[in-house]
Amino acid sequence: MILSTPRPSYTILSVDAEFLPDVAAGPWPGIPSLRIDHYLWLGNGYRPLVEVKLCISRSSLHVRFQVQERRVRVKYSKFQDPVYKDTCVEFFIDAFPESRQGYLNFETNAAGTLLAAFGPDRIHRKPFSPEDLSGFDAASTIGGPCDGEHGNDTWTLEYRVPLVLFRTIYGREILPGHRSRANFYKCGDETEVRHYGAWSPVATPAPDFHRPEFFGEVVFGSR
Repeated sequence: MILSTPRPSYTILSVDAEFLPDVAAGPWPGIPSLRIDHYLWLGNGYRPLVEVKLCISRSSLHVRFQVQERRVRVKYSKFQDPVYKDTCVEFFIDAFPESRQGYLNFETNAAGTLLAAFGPDRIHRKPFSPEDLSGFDAASTIGGPCDGEHGNDTWTLEYRVPLVLFRTIYGREILPGHRSRANFYKCGDETEVRHYGAWSPVATPAPDFHRPEFFGEVVFGSR
């Protein structure tokens, strides 16, 4: 089933300066946001507000999530742990959909623990190694394990993805004006209140984020 309504679109602005993830700094005040506001499947009334911002520098794609959520679950702390069971935000991107090679999934719990892989669908995926993700950095306002209130009404997570990763996978360069397909998610399989949120809605009968046919569009702005 394909959505009959137009897919959402977001323009990723370019920035001149290179910078490390820092939840208290960066060029973010001038960057527009998108919202994860389609909460699907459960209808339990739990709908935390999630704003996502992206920008691209010459070396990295930068991603920032800001979540209005007072209580979180952060249990997993090792690379490639099942962080979707924790309080989790996710970014899936098919950088070159015309190539039909597949998409990358970046899944991070509220402390920044990462699960990441590449492939055409849920089943046929290849997990990334630490060497594959050399240069990936993350920062969060939540520093470690937590199960309950974290001391604020909002938490923020930011990371950068080296552009060389896309060149290695697709054999192509992301240029200004290029159109990719992506989706952004908020979930928690084993949180106090289970929930599944998406930027571009997923029209399946049961929770399934690995459905690229429902991705929205991201457009890379000029540099």
